[in-house]
Amino acid sequence: MKQYDTIKSGITYQYETVIEKSRFISHARHVDSVEEATDFINSVRKQHFDATHNCYGYICDDRAKFSDDGEPQGTAGMPIYECIRNKNLNRVCVVVTRYFGGIKLGAGGLVRAYNGGAAGVLSVAEVVSMRQCVRFTLSVAYSSLKQVQKTLDGKAVIENIEYGVDVVLQCLVLQEMYDTILDIVTENTNGRAIFALKEQLLYPYSI
Repeated sequence: MKQYDTIKSGITYQYETVIEKSRFISHARHVDSVEEATDFINSVRKQHFDATHNCYGYICDDRAKFSDDGEPQGTAGMPIYECIRNKNLNRVCVVVTRYFGGIKLGAGGLVRAYNGGAAGVLSVAEVVSMRQCVRFTLSVAYSSLKQVQKTLDGKAVIENIEYGVDVVLQCLVLQEMYDTILDIVTENTNGRAIFALKEQLLYPYSI
């Protein structure tokens, strides 16, 4: 699993600008596959079926694609793609829709407009870092709960707590912190805490 930066999933970000009477509407979305990117592009095309152009670029792991959608070659799709790449983002698709306003922008103007449209929508998107994390369960006695919660505070995310014979916490922690957390909790509970490793995953981790 390789760590990467992306934009928060489940949200379509939008940005709009007018240049020489042409209206540029930019959309950005997190995508986990080429199929998701294609579906997103098609949804924007359907929404703006009457637009002059719907140009796009995306990067999804080792797959990337861009399209000028009728604009002069190299003036739209590539600038969108380059903007995503230069921001070191992965699993991101950007579509920039243009409603032609009657004034030609020239090749240089188009490159600036489409690159600027991509940069604009990515500037309003929430960037998250997908980090290598460990999800685990931790079983402790009720008498140790407050001390364990204090230990985990600021170091791990407690996703769920179940109260039974003992207290079982489901936690998420950066992979490099797992052994440290294990050692501290074990010491603070005199070795009575029971750890169970559930999975390793990429997660938009923040404390």
